Amino acid sequence: MTERNNKIRNLFSADCILSFLFILFFTFFYPQTKGDVGILREEILDKMQYDNQQLEPLLKYYSKISPTDAQILRIKSLLITGDYEEALTRLLSLKNRATNNKKSELFFQYQYLYSELCQSLGLTSELKEIRRNLNNYDFEKQNFLTDLAIDKGSFSIFVPSESINILRSAIKGYENTGDSKALIQSKIWLSELLRDNEVQSFSQINSAHNLLNTTKPGVYYDVLVFNGLSKVELKKNNARAAFDYLKDLEISASSISNNELKADYYKNLARASAGINDYLMLGKANDAYFRIIQKVDSKKTVAKALLVNHINKINEEKLMLQRQTFRFIYIAVIIIFIIVMILIYSFKYRSSPAKEVISSTEIKNYVIPDKTEKRILDKLDAFEKSQKFIQKTVSMKTLAQQFDTNPKYLSEVINKHKNSNFNTYINNLRIDYIVHKIRQDPEYRKYKVSYLADECGFSSHSLFTTIFKNRMGLSPTEFLQKLNE
Repeated sequence: MTERNNKIRNLFSADCILSFLFILFFTFFYPQTKGDVGILREEILDKMQYDNQQLEPLLKYYSKISPTDAQILRIKSLLITGDYEEALTRLLSLKNRATNNKKSELFFQYQYLYSELCQSLGLTSELKEIRRNLNNYDFEKQNFLTDLAIDKGSFSIFVPSESINILRSAIKGYENTGDSKALIQSKIWLSELLRDNEVQSFSQINSAHNLLNTTKPGVYYDVLVFNGLSKVELKKNNARAAFDYLKDLEISASSISNNELKADYYKNLARASAGINDYLMLGKANDAYFRIIQKVDSKKTVAKALLVNHINKINEEKLMLQRQTFRFIYIAVIIIFIIVMILIYSFKYRSSPAKEVISSTEIKNYVIPDKTEKRILDKLDAFEKSQKFIQKTVSMKTLAQQFDTNPKYLSEVINKHKNSNFNTYINNLRIDYIVHKIRQDPEYRKYKVSYLADECGFSSHSLFTTIFKNRMGLSPTEFLQKLNE
């Protein structure tokens, strides 16, 4: 055990030096072609599983080449390590850019990572809309997911059949490019998805084991493959074989970044230890397992509260927008109603003069007997001499009653012989009356206009002034000033 652990420490030490030289070489000496950037990206995807210390400088350098993609990879690494709060913060910082174009690759990446976060935090109610967005997306999922399908949680958003198709496509691509690390991971996840088919499942994990022995990619892949093999043996109730796969990987497992794989390793080690009655190892494995679970659950609780607040805020904004829309519709309906009523009123108002003309024509067409016409004229002369026109209550109806005739006959006679309608006829009599008084009696020139208006039968000072000016060409004040000159 000690010899193996020393080898692991030496390997990590050498790996740190190689990573430093790798960045130095890329920065100063190597031309940054598309293939070179791809190599750097593969290195980042590899390191995020087990070495955060080496991952950070790689991401920092990659952010200078491709800032947005570096942010995507950083979020993915945070989800793997269980730093959900920071992952959420960084993910939300991408939201505006991602949702500006729902046909872009960035939108797909955002939706995919958001779904993985929601799934991890247990907010499954959000997944329905995300699945719809992902399924409606035209971008080739395999091209993108093969990059980020590096942990089991990557496939939580998809149904098993779709996940299997994605992984099979990814495996073909990795076989063509010779990416052994990605091949090992993809075969392990595919074997788990095919667990109901023991033959196919074992075929994939056995292939991953052979690749591990051939390529020796590192301790993370040791844990990944041997943990998978232990599950096969535990399923067969072969605890000893499972324990043998896991017993020498404690230090390796404790050093990796992937909390889900780490927890799964200790859980299987505990089961295998219990199966062979190794209670000391069982206790150690259980303690390690529950420490990881408690730490992850604590982080999930904080992140879940933040995400729920964010979702509630979004829902409130949607509700407010709906209310504003309904308010706009309500106001628009009221405005349309008012416009319609104005149009209806305008139409009726325009048609009323025509009705008045027709009515007036009908009155004028009345044949008034000469005797009746003369009698009305005589009574009008008497009415003018009596000066009863200064009474404020005088009207067409009351005057017709006094003359023992009807308003139509009276109106016809006034129109014909006085060349005006009834109101103009009465107003002219009143103006002529007060003008006569002003001219004949100097005392009237001292009175206020309001008194003069009341004296001749007007109830309104302003109406008196208007009619006086129309009749005399001067306002009452101007007329009085002219007489006093």
